[in-house]
Amino acid sequence: MNDDKDVNFGWDYAGGMDLKVSTRRGDIAHEILYEDDATKIKDQPMYLGEPIPILRFWIAMFISIIFIGVLLGRAFWMQGISYDKYAALSDRNRLRYEVISPSRGMIKDREGIILADNVSTFDLSVVPIDLPQDAEARNEALGRVARQTGTPISEISSIVDSSIELDQSMILVRDLPYDQAVALKVDLSDYPAFKIESGDKRRYVFSADVSTLSHILGYTGKISPDELLKNQVIDYRQTDLIGKVGVEKSYEEFLRGVPGERVIEVDAYGHEKRIIHETQAINGSELILTIDGELQKKTEIALKRGLEMAEAKHGVAIVMDPRDGAVLAIASWPAYDNNIFAGKVSSTIYASLVNDEDKPFLARAWAGLYPSGSTIKPVYAVAALSEGVITAKTSIVSTGGIYSGSHFFPDWLAGGHGVTNVRKAIAMSVNTFFYYICGGKDSFVGMGVLKMGEWLRRFGFGSVTGLDIPGESDGFVPTPEWKEERKNEKWYVGDTYNLSIGQGDLLVTPLQIALSTAEIANGGHKVTPHVFYNSSSTVSDDAIADNGYVETVRLGMRDTVTVGSGRALANLPVNVAGKTGTAQWSSEKPNHAWFTGFAPFDDPEVVVTVLLEQGDEGSRTAVPVVKEILQAWLGIRQRLD
Repeated sequence: MNDDKDVNFGWDYAGGMDLKVSTRRGDIAHEILYEDDATKIKDQPMYLGEPIPILRFWIAMFISIIFIGVLLGRAFWMQGISYDKYAALSDRNRLRYEVISPSRGMIKDREGIILADNVSTFDLSVVPIDLPQDAEARNEALGRVARQTGTPISEISSIVDSSIELDQSMILVRDLPYDQAVALKVDLSDYPAFKIESGDKRRYVFSADVSTLSHILGYTGKISPDELLKNQVIDYRQTDLIGKVGVEKSYEEFLRGVPGERVIEVDAYGHEKRIIHETQAINGSELILTIDGELQKKTEIALKRGLEMAEAKHGVAIVMDPRDGAVLAIASWPAYDNNIFAGKVSSTIYASLVNDEDKPFLARAWAGLYPSGSTIKPVYAVAALSEGVITAKTSIVSTGGIYSGSHFFPDWLAGGHGVTNVRKAIAMSVNTFFYYICGGKDSFVGMGVLKMGEWLRRFGFGSVTGLDIPGESDGFVPTPEWKEERKNEKWYVGDTYNLSIGQGDLLVTPLQIALSTAEIANGGHKVTPHVFYNSSSTVSDDAIADNGYVETVRLGMRDTVTVGSGRALANLPVNVAGKTGTAQWSSEKPNHAWFTGFAPFDDPEVVVTVLLEQGDEGSRTAVPVVKEILQAWLGIRQRLD
């Protein structure tokens, strides 16, 4: 093909001038020839097609400027204004945060004997953000954990799904046996989200043998949503353990310690590369209790023996120092081994305890409610002396009981006790004397229900004592207003008579009886029961009543042991004072048996209060338990001296 062509368009241009365009294929420039004799122009460049219209050009420029502006603005937003946010997201992808749990503080008795410590365990933890994003793969991973640990898949999924901090390690399964931990480490090696960690669990050293310690010490358990909400400012996690009951709960902050933190850099697959930062945990503080472990054990043995002799199943024994309220031993029976709550909790065992009709979880010493029986009489005696209703020499003739209208209120002794003053009334538990001083009779004006209630509350009845263990009941002191509102009945003098001997609607805890006994033993000064050991604790200067009136009652309680219903305690090496009680609570079942007392009489160091539910008669069944406890206390006291 000939590439050179001359084309003559035959146009008449500019006054008859012929235009001849000479082109060569492949050339950019074309030769334009004008065949006019006067003009010939060569080598002028020429472009075919129209240029871009000016409007379209400016529209394109405007769009480009906007696009570039958006890109620059977005970059400025991400790199400037929102830098912290996106930096955090970036760090979240490459950093993992592990909480280093502190070891829980040990609990010891007053002699330094360990009651609760920790043992090493293996735990399986998970970082939720590192789990597979695919639902099927995720379920497969969680299913492996469920199968190997015997944990329901629903429980494992619930923990993971409810996680708040997805990039933080959280305990998924606690207390793994060694073989199981090794198997999991191998089986889950393809999943960097899972990790076997060393941890620890609580061990209650003597609770298997001295199970009454369980109510005092309590136990730890997984934090609940409500507890997490209340403690969120203290940096708890949703899988952390927390004190549930006992001193584990009341001294949680003291025992827990301060968690540490480890920041780890990971690769795109979640595998650990290096530790960026680490803050060591601060272990919990050591808690020293006023409890004497040896005395607690002997108190439990004495209580169980007394229950067996009385053919009863439930009871309480309390040993307290009246000088400052320190609790030396406090046993509620039945009890349980709180080691079952350390590590994995067997749902079967837990359910059996919860449903047990004997209520082993009930700390009867401070949460059980009972009619006081005659153990309340020393309080009324102090009140009547203080109010001027009687003096130490006032005598009343007991003939076997008194009438109020057609209702007869008996003494426990048929025919009565004869001429009775306040000391004899306490020693022999003469009901008639207390009917008179509380409710009055004929021309004798008693205190009346309002004054009785006032003095009961002074001695700590009707409210919690302040024991530093949670779950304390406040008891109940009835009033005329309460009876009218609750029962739609008026308050009668017969109600006052019943109240005067610890019957009727009055409800107390054994700890309240022990406290009132301590306050009479120490001369009428308020104390607060406690189990946290503080060597500086002393009796309060806050006096409940005049010491002279209290001393009269103390002498009456001493007479209980020398000539009254507590004579079985008269042959101990120390002088004992006290008060027996027999509380009616059912017309079909045996009475509750009480005794509360203190020793030595001249300089009291110990109060012992015993209640045997359905134990029948305090002088017969409760007094032997008190005697055995006092003998144990004397042996320990002599050894320590």
